[in-house]
Amino acid sequence: MRTCARCGIVLLVAFVLIVGCPGGVRAQPTVTIAPMDARIQSLLDAHILVGTPDSDLHLDRQVTGGEFVVLLERVLQRPQLTLQRLEIPSVGNEANGWMRAYVWTTGAWNHVLDVRKQIRHVWFGLRTKRTEGSPWGIQRDSWMFISLRDAYLDDGLIDLSFQPKQWMNGSEGINMLLTAAGFGGEVTAIKTQMNDPVGDNALRIVCRQHGFDQVMDYVGKPITRGDAALLVWRLLAERTGSG
Repeated sequence: MRTCARCGIVLLVAFVLIVGCPGGVRAQPTVTIAPMDARIQSLLDAHILVGTPDSDLHLDRQVTGGEFVVLLERVLQRPQLTLQRLEIPSVGNEANGWMRAYVWTTGAWNHVLDVRKQIRHVWFGLRTKRTEGSPWGIQRDSWMFISLRDAYLDDGLIDLSFQPKQWMNGSEGINMLLTAAGFGGEVTAIKTQMNDPVGDNALRIVCRQHGFDQVMDYVGKPITRGDAALLVWRLLAERTGSG
């Protein structure tokens, strides 16, 4: 009887030591990972949105103007859904002939525009090298410089007074988004007609006309990297017809 009691005490002490020691078996807490928003995942898959060197997206951090411009430009550099991507039969009726003529003419004109773009880029590079400092207060080897240059020269999203290191707010982001989508002229015209210097009412009207109503949730507010990604996704959907 005493032997059994001693054995029981030994087993109890051994159990306490095993459970209490650092190497012992412990129940691990359940880690719940929220599923990634499908829209943000599509930007990741397309390499439009990329993480920082520490592999974190930092979606909750406020976004700068320069970061937002880079995201927009990555979308604008992608092929747009046009008739040029359609397969048109080499033989057929008169309609096919008109379509082939349209595709050829558009392709030739796009080639002319590409040449003009290259000339503008060379001219801009030569001009900025002769001046002191660098445009927008960043160096030419900065990861933002090419996107800022294209946004200024090719897409009219910014001017030389743009401050890429300042935080972006929702109204500025929406205005830039609509300009990238080709609706910037409408915003400017409505602001003038309504005598609306702030422009939020003009943004609301243009967004409603073109199905961008949801982006107005960000108007007048600071926007995070996650918010910026959703705004950029809306531009991608508009250009690819996937919205």
